Amino acid sequence: MFGEKPPGILAGMVRVQNVDVSDQRVDVGNGVSVPATWTVVIEGESGVPGAIQVHVAYDPTLSRTVADEVRVLRAGDGDEVTSLTLREVRVQYALQASGLEVSTVSEYGHPPATGAEYLRRMQERTDRDLTASVVDASTTYRLAVTINLPPLKAVADCLGVSQSTATRLMNRARMEGLAPGVDLPDPSATGPIVGASAPGGPIIGR
Repeated sequence: MFGEKPPGILAGMVRVQNVDVSDQRVDVGNGVSVPATWTVVIEGESGVPGAIQVHVAYDPTLSRTVADEVRVLRAGDGDEVTSLTLREVRVQYALQASGLEVSTVSEYGHPPATGAEYLRRMQERTDRDLTASVVDASTTYRLAVTINLPPLKAVADCLGVSQSTATRLMNRARMEGLAPGVDLPDPSATGPIVGASAPGGPIIGR
């Protein structure tokens, strides 16, 4: 799932590379950091006769990475960039695929990992108690928001819980000060633990 096709290698016919990665990093919280800026180069995208370049920057107002410049470079004579070409440019994919590789997560007891490595670790981790689940959920959510992945889905998929349980875990994280700035639809939805633990963590009831 997350990070199965890391940038810099061939993923089918599409090749994604991160270049001009800034040495300056931004600590976004929960042990997550990203470069201040970098450029994603995508080649082999269907419908695009050349390379796509997306310049990415962390926006402190939005608390996530954004594309601040997108360029399409034709491969050579006989090719052209048209409005139809531009419609094939997957900016969100560029942000997500590159973000998984240039982001880092620092977790107690583990060496710093890329975002992709961290999310794989979350999927492999089992037997979490409620405290560990809240911590893992808050870090996973922060990483996902920062690199433009759907955050609650990322928490649910990585911790092996339902999306409603992911919401409750994040509300607990918010109440415990582990998720500053997170605004969820129902801040009262924290609920008690019920039943047996799921493979990745506890089930939280209504």
